[in-house]
Amino acid sequence: MTTKSMRHEKVGAGFQAITFLIAFVCLSVFFTIRYHFFIPNDPIMPLIAAKTTDKKIDVGLHITHFSTFDVAKNTFVMDGTVWFFFNPHDVSLETIKKFDVFNGDLLHVGDVKIIDHDENATIAQFRIRAEFHTPLNYRLYPLDDHRIHFVIFNRFLPDNVMLQSHNKDITFSDALFLPGWRIIGHEIRTGIKKFTLKKDNKTYSDSQQEAIISLDCERTDPSIIINFLLTLLLMLFLATLTFSSDEDSVLIVTVGIVALISYRSVMQTMAPSQVSYFIYSDYIYLFALVGVIITLFAGIITRDRADSSRVKKYYIVGVYALFITACIATSLLLS
Repeated sequence: MTTKSMRHEKVGAGFQAITFLIAFVCLSVFFTIRYHFFIPNDPIMPLIAAKTTDKKIDVGLHITHFSTFDVAKNTFVMDGTVWFFFNPHDVSLETIKKFDVFNGDLLHVGDVKIIDHDENATIAQFRIRAEFHTPLNYRLYPLDDHRIHFVIFNRFLPDNVMLQSHNKDITFSDALFLPGWRIIGHEIRTGIKKFTLKKDNKTYSDSQQEAIISLDCERTDPSIIINFLLTLLLMLFLATLTFSSDEDSVLIVTVGIVALISYRSVMQTMAPSQVSYFIYSDYIYLFALVGVIITLFAGIITRDRADSSRVKKYYIVGVYALFITACIATSLLLS
């Protein structure tokens, strides 16, 4: 075998296609299984249990529609009905009307509707439209599931009256639809939130009663991770094709690196913009970039080897195995 033939000993296209398909199938199976597990990483909003009293106000919510459900931008606009069941001797309707939402605004509050009223019990309904935000952790994006918190509070309730609620007091419209998401569970907690105010080196304590409605939201659209995964795997495939080409491997892989860097800007437009920490999509991008760079050096190292075809196959399998292992391990570590 001449030196020239050794330099251009190539890996067959069939081997390239098989390794690419195996890598894609392995990751697709893992991510499909991963999508069946609900794993939220969002902060839990703390509440202090209120002192038990005989004077109680039941609070509930019927969710009709989300005109905006943008998890990436942490913006939610909800239409629904808030209701309160209370004794008018314990608290007045005017005080009940002073409820508000935390981390958001009540864009519209309809006129109160009294649907039941007697001497000791009143049910007051309010149709609302609320825009709100919630503490979110995006570190698993785009594999992320989330627990969305909607908080109702009233700072004007008497101290001897407490809010209470049960999960059955949260209901949903049959027509409720969230593109790309599904509500798989919910919970409501009531209690007291305490906070401090400072002015002129003096500290003042205050508190408010809150009802926190938590919605467990599961991502149902795998297209984002498939787009990321398929594009990055294709970049790796393009890089490993240098082992099957007579052209200058350095030039081809350099083009692949430039394409990968350009794709970074596309990923940035899809990912949450308000985070300042590494998220899962950042990690898999770096893994792909490292794989392409390894391929670049592997092409240079194996160019003059007599057994270059066999060694190149080892490099191809190694790059894909490294990428698959890193993607799976990082997903498990971040969960």
